[in-house]
Amino acid sequence: MTKQVTALFLTVASISVLFVSISVPVFASSDCVNLKGCENKFCEIERQLKVAQEKGNNDKVNGLSRSLENAREHCTDTGLKEDLVEEIEEANNEIVKYKSDLKEAKEYGKKDKVRKYQEKIEDEKIKIKHLEDELSNLD
Repeated sequence: MTKQVTALFLTVASISVLFVSISVPVFASSDCVNLKGCENKFCEIERQLKVAQEKGNNDKVNGLSRSLENAREHCTDTGLKEDLVEEIEEANNEIVKYKSDLKEAKEYGKKDKVRKYQEKIEDEKIKIKHLEDELSNLD
């Protein structure tokens, strides 16, 4: 009975941590939500920079300061669009590879590998959906 209670507790704790880790970035970046393209990118970096400064994380502050400087110097909305299109193409290529691996795993009856590749394919599809949404928000 105690093993079941411990397993249940760990499951609830894991779900709670997952919810918090997913929710916090959404709430934290709400100031940047109405911005598009490079302006959104600058805002997100500035937000992360502020958090790093508040926490006294000097290494992160230095890195984010350089990132913000580079972004301001080189960011263009066209460049962002090109990067997103490239990421979508790469994710589609990954799906093709995973489907091939999935087919092979099914042929050999490797259930754990089948599940693994099905999950990877779903993850890539979610990634593509997110990237496509981001791309459509740039227009």
